[in-house]
Amino acid sequence: MNYSSPELLLSLSLTVYLTVCAMMAMVRPEQDRSLPGWRALVFCSLSYLLLAPVLLRPSDPDGVLQLRLMLLMGSPCFCSVLILSYFGRILKASWWHRPTLIMWVSYAVMCLVALVTTLLPGVQMQGLFRSLYFLVAALLTAGYLIALVFTLIMVIHPLSRFTEGNFSNPDDVPDRYAKSLIYFPVLHLIMSWSVTFNGSYPVMAVGLLVLSVLQAIILRGALSPLRTVEAERLEEELSAPVPVTLPEEPDLPQERKSEILSLIRKEVEEGKAYLDSHFTLGKLSQACGCNRTYVSAILNEEYGGFFHYVNRCRLAHADAFLAEHPRADMDQVALEAGFNNRQSYYNARKRVREAS
Repeated sequence: MNYSSPELLLSLSLTVYLTVCAMMAMVRPEQDRSLPGWRALVFCSLSYLLLAPVLLRPSDPDGVLQLRLMLLMGSPCFCSVLILSYFGRILKASWWHRPTLIMWVSYAVMCLVALVTTLLPGVQMQGLFRSLYFLVAALLTAGYLIALVFTLIMVIHPLSRFTEGNFSNPDDVPDRYAKSLIYFPVLHLIMSWSVTFNGSYPVMAVGLLVLSVLQAIILRGALSPLRTVEAERLEEELSAPVPVTLPEEPDLPQERKSEILSLIRKEVEEGKAYLDSHFTLGKLSQACGCNRTYVSAILNEEYGGFFHYVNRCRLAHADAFLAEHPRADMDQVALEAGFNNRQSYYNARKRVREAS
């Protein structure tokens, strides 16, 4: 069969895209901690493999139409399921199972219909069947999009906790990783829908290559040990209990503030909790048995924030250690004082001095 240049380009780009999807589907279950929901990822990746017949028949109008419709429905469904699976798991919530199952089943049915109509000879997307299929696809797409919007709204509040004010080492802040889980669906949706609504072969080919790159970035993140560490920090911070033992008052009495400050100093300075290189505001609040908000507010008022307080203690410890061990290299000094590495030590010293 002879292909025109646009058809050949579409077939090649779709080959790249489906190859990346197949590689993502082979990710092992133990890597779930570094990917947003391993089973959801496998399901979504395998669903796109049903487009394989279009590789050999890029001129088939039914196949190309199904490709566009699956991208239209698949992107919001794909992104919603991934985010719901990931944040639902680390937040230890159970309510997300049902909407995820509904989206899985409905999308799977549409994928099977797409496969059948593509494989059967002739043109099936005509008349009443075409109208009904388009109506169902439109309704499902609207539902998936609404689910995606609510999912993004759901995770915005937890993500606000991933700021430097909650962590003692800048390297520990999983802000970048967490926000990538928001940026990815937005980029995926924009690109998928651009491909869908334009419909020309060159645009679809370029769009599929861009989507392949996005998928490859997620796959690379899954195979990176650093991503696993960031995912663990994210899970620890989100799932850590925050005991509330103080009255819900906008302003605390000075006596209570002094009491909380004494608990903080006892834990951090006397107990040398700052030597924990992964010390967080959540850990401090839990150790003191106090509300995280009050602990943060008091530290902001007294020391300029949790980060600056803990790192002042670390820098003082580093100076004392260096005075006792003048021949120690800076890597050793940094580790002894609770920093992740020499660079973290220098960064903290610079930022604390600037804030003084």
